Amino acid sequence: MKKLMLTTALAGLLVGGNAIAQTTISGELRLALHASAAKGDTTASKRSIGNEQQINIQTKGKLNIGGLDYAAGFSLENDGSQSTTLYNENVYMDFTNASSGTTISISRDHIQRADTDRSNGVFFGYSPVDTADGSTAASTLFTASGTAVGQAYGIGIIQNVGSFGKVSYFYAPTAGDTATTSEGNAETDVESGYEIGFTGDLGVKGLDVYAFKNQVKRAPADAKKGEFDNIGIKYTTGQITAGYTRKNYTAASTTTAANETTENHYGLGYAVDNNLTIGVFKATVSKEGSAEKEKVNYVQVGYNLGPVALLAGYAENRNISGVTAATADADSVFVRLIGAF
Repeated sequence: MKKLMLTTALAGLLVGGNAIAQTTISGELRLALHASAAKGDTTASKRSIGNEQQINIQTKGKLNIGGLDYAAGFSLENDGSQSTTLYNENVYMDFTNASSGTTISISRDHIQRADTDRSNGVFFGYSPVDTADGSTAASTLFTASGTAVGQAYGIGIIQNVGSFGKVSYFYAPTAGDTATTSEGNAETDVESGYEIGFTGDLGVKGLDVYAFKNQVKRAPADAKKGEFDNIGIKYTTGQITAGYTRKNYTAASTTTAANETTENHYGLGYAVDNNLTIGVFKATVSKEGSAEKEKVNYVQVGYNLGPVALLAGYAENRNISGVTAATADADSVFVRLIGAF
């Protein structure tokens, strides 16, 4: 599920679940309208309504040995009419030593990681890649979490570092593995991967920084290994938030051909009051071999309606997929309603 990044105005959307002993159930429903008008090719203009449902089930308690805290859970997620499994979202078993601030996690799509939508240049709502939906060309903006290490099943450790933040390390025996059998399955063509990361405020109120690096070991047939770096910084003072993110991705490849992609995200947000937030955003992406930089400029508004959050925006997408033709430009409007329970 794409994570909703919230400012003060939308923070009230977080709603707890129904407690049954140490087990909680919560969920989210999203309904979205997206309309895209391609420049120079009116037949490619598109309008559609999308939906996403997610149910989260989790439990927690203490082990009867060592005094360790225990937590486990999973989510059932349906993106539209999903034909693949609904059970591989946020699956985890965590074991935490509260005194040392150390957590061991056997999981998928769970611990802090360089997710597609992790960007300190985007504070809430739609990420840059979302704005290009319905265009005539495929966006060169990241459509996967770099080398997808965080989306694979693996084992990780998260360590609190005083008041500065958290560092983490995650190892996936097979990068991209979605565990299609109950006892694991041997993969012969995909290598292992790892990701290291940091998130925190470095002890400075209003500051939010992160840095992630993941890598997939080069397979025997590959000339290049997959690598992904994602760094971001954001600062909030009063009602104003400003942020920047840089992403750099080199895909695993059987050739030595240039395939490095670099993104830059810039954002400025203003919380008008406790309910209303306005943001302006800019993203550029360059890919080796592309004729031009892809550019996205957009504005969006978030309004907290209590049990429902409303997001709306307008985007100008230019040179989609690094192409300079008129048909590679598109303007989009988007509206999203999010209800939590």
